[in-house]
Formats: sequence, structure tokens, C-alpha cells
Amino acid sequence: MIRSPKAKWIAPLVLTGALLAGGTAAIAAETWSSSDEDSPVELPFRRKASEEDMQARKAEMQERLAAKVESGEITQAEADDIRAKMADRKAKFEQRRDENK
Repeated sequence: MIRSPKAKWIAPLVLTGALLAGGTAAIAAETWSSSDEDSPVELPFRRKASEEDMQARKAEMQERLAAKVESGEITQAEADDIRAKMADRKAKFEQRRDENK
């Protein structure tokens, strides 16, 4: 029985594919089930920021803007424009949030 040249490559290709798939599955399984650690895997879920966090962020932004105005990086008019844009974005966000309720 004479084999065609294509048939000679089928078995090695199938074997290589199986080895790669098995190795990838083993690496993925090891990544997700580490027996050394008892802590659960932390997934990147974003929690809603508390009102205190939001106020702290707003105060920090105001301080940064004031510092930039004081250093001469930006003008007071530019800082006021940034504040107005942030207020506009917040209003649009709250409007979308209220529409989705």
C-alpha cells in the first residue's frame, strides 16, 4: 500500500494538536485551582463607590485643579471649564441611570 505525501503528515499534526491542547488545559487548570492558597480567586468586579468615596474623589480633584491654577499650569478659566464639564458629565450619567431604573 502506497501512502500519499499528505497522509504522512496527518498523524504527527493530530498528535501535536492533542499535545498542545492538553498542555494548555493543564496550565489553565493549574492557574484556576492552586492548592497552595485557600483564598478564593479575586475577579475584577467593580463595586459601587460609597458616597464618602465619591466626596473624597471630588475633593481631591478640586485640590488638584487648585494646585494647577496656583502653579500656573492652567488658568482659572480652564479650571472652571473642567469643573463645568465634570458637572455636565455627572448630570448626564444620573439622567441615564434614572432612565434605566
